Amino acid sequence: MATSPTTGSTPGLIRTWLLDHEKLIIVIVAALVIALGYWKVSGMIADHDAAVLKQAQIVAQQQADQNAALAKQAAINAQQIADDKAQLQVLTDKLTAQNQQLVNANTALAAALTKQQKTDATLPVPDLVNRWAQLAPGTDFSGAIGSGNNVTVTPSNALATVQQLEKVPVLTQQLANETTEKANDDQLIAQQNKSIFDLNNQVGTLNNEIVGLNKQIVDNQKVCTAQVNEVKAQARKSKLKWFGIGFVAGFLTREFIGKGF
Repeated sequence: MATSPTTGSTPGLIRTWLLDHEKLIIVIVAALVIALGYWKVSGMIADHDAAVLKQAQIVAQQQADQNAALAKQAAINAQQIADDKAQLQVLTDKLTAQNQQLVNANTALAAALTKQQKTDATLPVPDLVNRWAQLAPGTDFSGAIGSGNNVTVTPSNALATVQQLEKVPVLTQQLANETTEKANDDQLIAQQNKSIFDLNNQVGTLNNEIVGLNKQIVDNQKVCTAQVNEVKAQARKSKLKWFGIGFVAGFLTREFIGKGF
């Protein structure tokens, strides 16, 4: 009895290829999963580095703005100090001239006092009494001078009194001059104190500016480091991406060409 050959379905070319390269396909899939996972992690690292860079840039910009404000304030303080110095010099010159005028006036008054006292010593009694009346307003010498130009007081007493009274207007004027001189000195001291205050403010501002500049240097270094890290992360991500694409494309091209596709 003749038997007919058993016919069955022959595996297709693709199925045969898949069966022949089962382990390789598993390896490729695993490699792709690992590569995609690493690419994802690299992307997260790159995003983190980008966020760090952005934050560092914000901090650096804030510090730069603060330093600019400090520099502006330092310039204002410097101008204020220059103005104070100029005002102090003008005031010093003015008050020095006034003080010298007061000294000269006091010297002249002292000389005039000595001269007037000598003149009083040579005045006849009636003129002496008149001078007495000038120096002591409100006195009444009517009928005080008798015959022979005599007065009810002795000439020596009148002379001593008049000479003593001569000091009153001089001393009064000297006191007024000294008071004015003291007021001028007080103005000068106040202006000098203001200059010292402004100088102290300038020193404080400059110290803050130095601290700010040092911090800006540190912030800029952080920005540079963050930029380098971001570039490295982007480079790793890009290399891995194109490596995976090239590897898969090369492998599939080689296999399909070898199988006649």
